[in-house]
Formats: sequence, structure tokens, C-alpha cells
Amino acid sequence: MGKEAGNLDAGFLRKVRPVLRELGFASEREALKEQALLLLLSKISRYEAEYAFFQKKYGMSFEEFLKHLKGQGKEDFEKEDDLLDWRFAAETLAELKQRVQEIERA
Repeated sequence: MGKEAGNLDAGFLRKVRPVLRELGFASEREALKEQALLLLLSKISRYEAEYAFFQKKYGMSFEEFLKHLKGQGKEDFEKEDDLLDWRFAAETLAELKQRVQEIERA
């Protein structure tokens, strides 16, 4: 547990180490890794729900919706706003899932 602690002060570590051991963590690194993964998975859940909301609302995939909107010809501000939100959810999901993989391999 020593050198992994990096910039954490000794007083803090004296208080935290017993708690981490009681919770079954072998090191601060293991605890940080698990907490980071939990936080990322929580965010993934949020964006998956948003992505699913738009799929249900429009009854099609993001790619199908994008083609539909491009072929529509006229402006529909609500659909365009939804497209931006849906795209953001899709891109954020991909990024978060990549980060989970990186942390799992670390």
C-alpha cells in the first residue's frame, strides 16, 4: 500500500487504510480502481437510458434517424435538438466504455 499512495498524506492514509482493509481492498490502488469503474458505470447507465429514450421516441436507431432527418428536407428544430442530444449520448457512451476498458486493463 505504500508507494501506490502517491500524493496522499500520511494522516489520511492512517485513517483510510483500516477502512479499506475492512472493505476487502488489498491496496489504495485497488479501491481507487473499483471506485473509478463504479463512477464510470453509473455514467454509462445514465447515457444508455438517454440513448434508449430517443430510440423509443422515434422507433428507430440513431443511424436510421440521422438518414431520416437528412432526407426530410425541411427543418424541424425539435428533431434537430434531439439529434444533437442523441449524438452526444452515443459519443459519450463510446468514450466512457473505452475508459472502462482502459481502467480494467490498468
